[in-house]
Amino acid sequence: MSIFKITIKAGTPAVFDPNPQTVFVNDSVFWHNDDQQAHWPAPIVSSNPTKFNQTGFIGFKIPPNTSSNQVSFGSVQTIHYGCTLHLDKNGNPLETGHIIVKSAKKSAFGGKTKKGAFAQKTKKGAFAKKIKKGAFGRITTKPR
Repeated sequence: MSIFKITIKAGTPAVFDPNPQTVFVNDSVFWHNDDQQAHWPAPIVSSNPTKFNQTGFIGFKIPPNTSSNQVSFGSVQTIHYGCTLHLDKNGNPLETGHIIVKSAKKSAFGGKTKKGAFAQKTKKGAFAKKIKKGAFGRITTKPR
């Protein structure tokens, strides 16, 4: 699981950076407000771009120079979001972003892991040598 930061950068309108933000299932995102105005990112309801799910991400606006709580994503999806505080005269968000949630990674390092230490096949014996019978690799004789 990873944590990603989306910065709200000042401007007219302000922008979400990066946009889009790509994450994987079970990753988290948080927003940091670098603007001097408060912002409230929330998912846009797909059937009506002027409606928001205000508690879809966080339940409060983010004051200047502050970070939000982390939001996790449990399924593959693309989420369109906008700032609920900054709208045009028709009620559309002036500041928008997208989060693309992809299927989970297969391993901790983003790829398939191979068997054995250092991503090599392991062989029998220490230091990848065949084991011989007896001490120090010599044939031993039975005591008399």
